[in-house]
Amino acid sequence: MKYLLLVTFSLFIAACGNQEKISNNQAQLEKTSIVKTDSKKSSGKTPYTSPGKPSAPINLDYSFDAKPTLGQPLSVNIKLTETRNAKPVTAALKYSPELIEHKSISKMNFKSSAQESSQVITITPTENGIYFINIQASIEVNGQTMYKAFSIPVEVGEVNWEKHTRPEGTIKNDSKGGKVISFPAAE
Repeated sequence: MKYLLLVTFSLFIAACGNQEKISNNQAQLEKTSIVKTDSKKSSGKTPYTSPGKPSAPINLDYSFDAKPTLGQPLSVNIKLTETRNAKPVTAALKYSPELIEHKSISKMNFKSSAQESSQVITITPTENGIYFINIQASIEVNGQTMYKAFSIPVEVGEVNWEKHTRPEGTIKNDSKGGKVISFPAAE
């Protein structure tokens, strides 16, 4: 039993020592990378910048046939294109409840050729305000499906974007000096 405890304790000490060497090596690597980055800055080269979140290489172009008017049908020309290899794009559409669609279109396929990559949907606004056509586009890249979301704003009548984008709550300072948004209680 003592022999087993002694072996276990010896292995534990060896593992701790090895862990210390690993963390020292990581610290040395970090110092080296900092020095390399600093040398790039001094040589006039631009430092590395993050490309951000990965998203599908898809672009959206849209246009209206006329100004959105209450109760009048409105044609929206939608064009989704893949920016790299001209592959076909698939899209799922959702509409604000105030926008009535003439044909029930919830999925669209956009071809890879430029002439066939545009489609038209027709909607009728039922209220004045700002409403949206939400698009979830997808494409296959290197065997994996990538997604990108878009929103097409439809401004019906006189709209106030400042009022529309204003936060719902009120901003207050907490006891530590931080900012907190306070919302009214729901009963």
